[in-house]
Amino acid sequence: MNQLKTYLAGQEQEQLRFLRELVLQPSYSGSKQDVDNAGAIIAKELDMLPMRTEVVRQDETGNHLLFRSPACDNQHGSILLVGHMDTVFPRDSGFDSYREKDGKVFGPGVIDMKGGLVAAVFALKALHHQGLLDTIPITLLCNSDEEIGSPTSKEMITKEAQKALFGLVFECGGLSGEIVTGRKGKNGFNLTVSGRAGHAAFSGVEKASAILEMAHKIIAIEKLNNSRRQLVVNVGTVKGGLGPNTVPDSASASIDTRFLSQLDGQECIEALTRITTNCTIPGTSGELIYTGGRLPMEQSAGNDILFRLIEAESKRLGQKVLAELRSGVSDANTMASAGLPVVDGMGPRGDCDHSDREYMIRDSLPEKTLLAARVIATGWQQLQQGNLSFSAALRN
Repeated sequence: MNQLKTYLAGQEQEQLRFLRELVLQPSYSGSKQDVDNAGAIIAKELDMLPMRTEVVRQDETGNHLLFRSPACDNQHGSILLVGHMDTVFPRDSGFDSYREKDGKVFGPGVIDMKGGLVAAVFALKALHHQGLLDTIPITLLCNSDEEIGSPTSKEMITKEAQKALFGLVFECGGLSGEIVTGRKGKNGFNLTVSGRAGHAAFSGVEKASAILEMAHKIIAIEKLNNSRRQLVVNVGTVKGGLGPNTVPDSASASIDTRFLSQLDGQECIEALTRITTNCTIPGTSGELIYTGGRLPMEQSAGNDILFRLIEAESKRLGQKVLAELRSGVSDANTMASAGLPVVDGMGPRGDCDHSDREYMIRDSLPEKTLLAARVIATGWQQLQQGNLSFSAALRN
C-alpha cells in the first residue's frame, strides 16, 4: 500500500496534465472524429504499459477501445474497468476550457467522466509500477456512446461482463464519498394519439381531439408515480395540432420512467399500455412505442460484497465511502444485468455534470486512483486465496 501511495503521490501533476489534455479535446457523442481523438489520447497514455489494445470500429459513433493486461491471456476472466469517452457538450456549446481554482477543477466532462478515465489509467500505471499487470487480469473498456444510451457498445459490454470476475465503473463519486451499489432502471417511450381533424368553429362537443385525449392520458400517466416504490414517471414533451382554429388529429408525448426492480419496470409498461389503449374521447386511438432504456442495477448481494471490499480498503487509506442508490443510469446497469458484481462511482468526486458549472474536487483524483488500485490488487489476491467469493451471492 505504501509503495502504491508513494508512486501516485509523485504522479499527481502527470494526472492533471493528462486530465487537462482529455478535457480540452472535445468528445461530444455525435462527433465521431472528436471522440476518436480522445481515444487516441488515452491509447497514447497507455502505450508505455504492456496492455494489448483492441479497437472496435464504428461507422457513426466513435470507436470503442479495449485494453487488456498480459495476465488476461492466461485467465478465463478478468477484472473489468469501464469508462466512457463521450460527453454531452458539442464543440459550439461555449463550455470548452480547463480551469483550476480553490481546490476544484472545472471543464467539460471533467467528472463525467474524463476524471474517471484518468483515475482508471493511472491505477493501471500504479499496478504496473508494482509489477502486477503480469499477474492480475484486467480489462479496461472505453466506450464512445454512453451519453446516448450505449447503442453500439451495449452488446460488447454485456459480453465482457459475462466473463468478468467483478466490475468497477468510473463515473463520478458522490461529494460525501458515495460509491454506487445500485441504480434505477430506465425506460423511454413515445406516445402518439390520433383523432379526427375538423374546423374548430363547427366541431362542437363531439370533436375527436387528439390533444384532449392526450390530456386525459397525461393525467393518468402522472398518477403512476409512486414514492413508496420509488417509481418515477415523467411526461417530458408534448406536441400536437396545427392551430387554434383546427381540431387536432394527432398529438405526441415523450415519457421517461425510472424504477428499482425489473418487476416494477414491467408493471409500469403494462400500466402505460392500458392507458394507451383505453381512450376517453370517442374517435381517438393511441399507440405506445418503446424508445430504449436500461435494466436496473439492483443492490444485489454480490454488489454488497464488492462494496465491503472497497469500504475496508478505504478505511486503510483513511478515506470514507458510503453506499448509494443512484437514480441515473450508466453502463453499470448493463453489467449488473449480465450477472456481474459491480459498483460505480469509482471516479473522483465532483458535481454539476451536464452543465457549464461541472467541477471536480482536485484532491479526490489521486485519492480515488489509489483506492481503485488497492481494490484491484486486494480483490485479486483475495480471490486467489479463496477469501473473496461471489458464487454464493450469485446463486441467491
